[in-house]
Amino acid sequence: METRDRILEAAAREIEANGLTQFRVKRVAMDAGISVALLYSYFDDREGLIAAAIVHGYRQVLMGNAEVFTTPLREVTTREELRVAMRRMIRDAQLPERTEARIRRMEGMSFATHNLTASSGIADAKEEIGELIERWVEPLVQRGLLADGVTGFAFARIWYALFFGQIALEGEKNLAVSEDDWLRALEVLADAMVRQD
Repeated sequence: METRDRILEAAAREIEANGLTQFRVKRVAMDAGISVALLYSYFDDREGLIAAAIVHGYRQVLMGNAEVFTTPLREVTTREELRVAMRRMIRDAQLPERTEARIRRMEGMSFATHNLTASSGIADAKEEIGELIERWVEPLVQRGLLADGVTGFAFARIWYALFFGQIALEGEKNLAVSEDDWLRALEVLADAMVRQD
């Protein structure tokens, strides 16, 4: 692992263990196996390190989510394969670690509202991931697999929002959806987005 990445991973662990108010650069350097002086050759100050660590973590969450989204689509050539791939995505998106990733993503976005470096880095990560997802969806359009009126961009945005923007609403009786109802609704939507002819 490159030194900068080791520092970012160590900083992410420091944030997780001690929060932003108790964040210590010395502990990060020790965890990364480098000196504080070397750490500061990569980052201007403590705030810059924290911002970079948050962007790094946010990007990792997005990349992991994008993998869940794109991997099943990579070999799809028929409508039936698309239906199967979408069901796999639905199943994979429900894993508990996906909810944890969504929470980390929201925490990163919250910090970014107060830090221009983090805000810019998160915007770049979103753009990068958006382009990646669109590249994997484009073959579905070219093969005519999507329902009439469903563009590749719309398909990507709808599924990305459903899978990765989903927020658990436990305790909100009027908003809560049972897991079975939620999965069934996703399956119905998946079927509706595939060309039926």
